Amino acid sequence: MGMSTQVPDLEFRRVIAQSANGALLSCYQCGTCTALCPLNVPVRSIIRGAQLGIKDMAVTDALWLCATCRQCEVGCPRGVDITGVIHALRELSYKERKVPGKLESALWRVYEEGTAWEGRKSERARWAEGLGVKTGVTAKHLLYLDDAASFDPRLQRISKSLVKILNAAGVDFTILGEKEKSSGDEVYQIGEEGLMEELAQSNIQSFKSVGAEDIITISPHSNGVFRDVYPKYGEVPPVFHYTEFLSQLLDQGLLKPSHTARGEGIAVTYHDPCYLGRYGGIYEEPRKLLESVPGVKLTEMDDNKCNALCCGGGGGGMFVESEGLRPSHRRVSQAAESGAEVMATACPFCVLNFEDGVKTMGSSVQVMDVAEILAGQVGNGDA
Repeated sequence: MGMSTQVPDLEFRRVIAQSANGALLSCYQCGTCTALCPLNVPVRSIIRGAQLGIKDMAVTDALWLCATCRQCEVGCPRGVDITGVIHALRELSYKERKVPGKLESALWRVYEEGTAWEGRKSERARWAEGLGVKTGVTAKHLLYLDDAASFDPRLQRISKSLVKILNAAGVDFTILGEKEKSSGDEVYQIGEEGLMEELAQSNIQSFKSVGAEDIITISPHSNGVFRDVYPKYGEVPPVFHYTEFLSQLLDQGLLKPSHTARGEGIAVTYHDPCYLGRYGGIYEEPRKLLESVPGVKLTEMDDNKCNALCCGGGGGGMFVESEGLRPSHRRVSQAAESGAEVMATACPFCVLNFEDGVKTMGSSVQVMDVAEILAGQVGNGDA
């Protein structure tokens, strides 16, 4: 029986090589990427297929399992831009309409309602009712929520906590309300370039309408897309993740966490979100904020900072079902092993995934966002 052969598609190889900015040339197929992948994506095989121009090896359903967490890149001995290759392949896959149905549904929601999350544009600022938050008016700072923290009831608690902290520090800020649209992180991850351009230009105009000097984001994913993708579509004000911004307030003496029963003698461990750490290089600011709370005892998990394990929510992972052991389960186990009572993080996707992990595992670890912990230490009462 003869062996079947696949003829390389030279045009496919040229297009991917060009889109990935030469990243393919550096890979020498050591397999470290596949070994490190928290979602068991056959990264080595995908990269090899792209190198050889064998489309069936490179453009597979496994592309959509990738959380774009860059954990593979930390261990790559050649410094290959693996997520860049994955993105180039996803763009091609999208053009051929080979996209999971749930991700297509998310695209349609962005197109129709301006959100990848379930919800209507008219309900976008409902979380802020009764908080006296300035909406759509000129202010020094713009607080950008993005979809998850606007519509998800659990994550709205993070938004309210951050409002409480900013008010306690006397920060002049506004939100966009119904004018806010999805940052487009999911749109970018799927590879729908036309909608991405339209969305970015619309948001940039909304940013300008309030005249803010900078943008404060809750999600590391919106933070990343504003910094790395939006500049190709227009000028964007300086962007800060809220942990960066609050760290500055702490240095200026404007943020003064107080000692309360909630923070007394509590053991806290911090999880580094992929898009805040490996993408944004923000590791120390969240830890500094937690350590500023009297009574908090900060411990470290195994695999922290640039080696932190992924929760599985990036790259569209919040909309794609994974099979087998979830990455969040491994991380929750590490949090428990650290002796912490509270697992803190600074990403809405991480909060949801880890809380799901805690419930399904029956763990006693409590999951909280850094903003929620701080909000319990400023002003009057809980957030």
